[in-house]
Formats: sequence, structure tokens, C-alpha cells
Amino acid sequence: MSDSGKAHTSSPAVLGALLFITARSLDTADVPGTLASADPAQLSPADRDILAEVELALAAQSEGSDSAGEPVGSASTVTSTLAEVAAAIAYVRGRAEVPSLTASRYDVLRKTVLGGLGAASVKGATVWPPTSQTAVQRFGSWNQALKSAGLATNKIGRAKGQLRFDAAAYDKAIGEFLADCESRGLATTYKSYTDYAAEHKGEVPSAAAVRKFYGSWNSALAAVG
Repeated sequence: MSDSGKAHTSSPAVLGALLFITARSLDTADVPGTLASADPAQLSPADRDILAEVELALAAQSEGSDSAGEPVGSASTVTSTLAEVAAAIAYVRGRAEVPSLTASRYDVLRKTVLGGLGAASVKGATVWPPTSQTAVQRFGSWNQALKSAGLATNKIGRAKGQLRFDAAAYDKAIGEFLADCESRGLATTYKSYTDYAAEHKGEVPSAAAVRKFYGSWNSALAAVG
């Protein structure tokens, strides 16, 4: 869908996406039962505001059309998704341990959510849930976005001289980068990965580290292709 003339996703709606997808990343087998009994009225005023902004984003999205001219979503889809979001917020808030989520994991799960909503992540289009990049741009960093949503921040540390990423982590980073490029319609270039690594700083190896590890950028792509 095109977002010509439409406002960008509001900050509360971005927070709603973070909470929704965080719930998806947890024990999803428990979520449907939670969804059935969730009551938006039981949410805090701040979370009800988040839910209201998500509803506006979904409603605007349902009025658009995809690249083939087909309608995106429906009134029933908006209603059911909103119920899931309300339940997801209640589910996350009700956990004894505050959960967290990496930006790369968020983007992988986001792609699944978009498919269920019948929405496509297309360059130049505004869709909900937004990309992790949108959250970073809106709140200044991924950890700040998590903090604003009431989620635990990612704690990444290492001893001096200790390697932060092993071989599996490099392969995973490139694999998730390729999936991200596919979902956003971007070319899988070295520069694209440089931008991606900057967006996910501390979560994935730097572009220079990747090139050094594999020997070249083309070798990195071939290793996981």
C-alpha cells in the first residue's frame, strides 16, 4: 500500500508493535488462551492509549491497497488484530520476568505478522507493524525503544579481548540480513549491511568484521546463500 498523504506510524503505535511482537516471540502456545480472555479495560491508561493508536494505524492500513490494487486487510481483520494486540500487552505485562527482544528477531517475526495481515513491507509504504529501523529512528536506539515500551533492554557485554560473535553468529547475522533485505525490497550490498549493522549495533557483527571473517563480502553472501 502507498502511504501518500498518510501520516507516519505514531510513537505509541510503534510501542504497540514492540509489545505485540515480543508476545509472539515468547511462548506462543500460551498466547491464544490469553487472547480469549483479554479485556482492554483492564489495561493501564498508557497501554489503552497505545492500543488506540494501533487501532488508528490498522484502520488507515485497511483503507489502502497493495501493489496489485487489492484491498489490504478488512474491518474484521482490524478487530481481530486489535484483540490480539490487547491480549499481547496484557500477556507481556503479566509475566513475572520482564521480557526483551532483539531488533533482528523483531524483524523476522514482523514479516510473519505482515503476511497474516495481508500487508506488504514495501519501500515508501507505511505499514503496521513498522520496521525496527522505525523504532530506532523514533526513540534514538533500540534499547531506548524497548525501555519506552516497558520491556527489558538488551544487555550485551564481553570480557576484554573476548570474541563477541562465533561462526554461527556470523552466519545467523547474514541470514537475517538477507531476510530483512527481501522483506524491505533492498539490495544485499555491503553498504546495505553497513546500514543494517548500524541499526542493530551490538547485536550483529560490523560490516568490516564480516568482510574480515569471510574474506570478502561476496564470500559472506555465498556462505549462507
